[in-house]
Amino acid sequence: MSGFDPKYFRDVAAECPGFQARATARAVTRYYNVYFKSLGLTAEQFSLLVGIGAFEGATIVDLAASAGVDATTLSRNVQNMELRGLVRSEGGRGRAGKRLNLTHSGYQLMAEALPVWKSAKDKLSIMMGDDRLRSATRAMEELARAINIDQSPEADRNSHNKNTVAE
Repeated sequence: MSGFDPKYFRDVAAECPGFQARATARAVTRYYNVYFKSLGLTAEQFSLLVGIGAFEGATIVDLAASAGVDATTLSRNVQNMELRGLVRSEGGRGRAGKRLNLTHSGYQLMAEALPVWKSAKDKLSIMMGDDRLRSATRAMEELARAINIDQSPEADRNSHNKNTVAE
């Protein structure tokens, strides 16, 4: 009816980094959510707490940029973590001014969550093999870096200049 062979769509899905990244992200999120459930924590919340712990005093804008997520969405997630007493924002105003830190409760939760994360990661290493898991992680980092470089204002200017010169 559409004139498209379903095999064409299957081929696109198999070759498209975006399709594979989304499917993988959902699977990894579900996987870690099972492990973190007993702690009342989601994979997304764990990642946020890790980011805040790794970059003490970072702003929401800083964290959003490093994680490649929207600052507005991250801001809502931070507010939820603040309500739970896990995160404290201090100083400045707005997303670009307030500095984020883990609270004592946040550190306590991470002390419980990190061994759970390690256990889940170790199980993935057993299922995939250490080298393949490390390679997959590096490949995801490289893909994100390549995309971020390609979407930078500098890349846009260079792309525009190349198109102008070629015309």
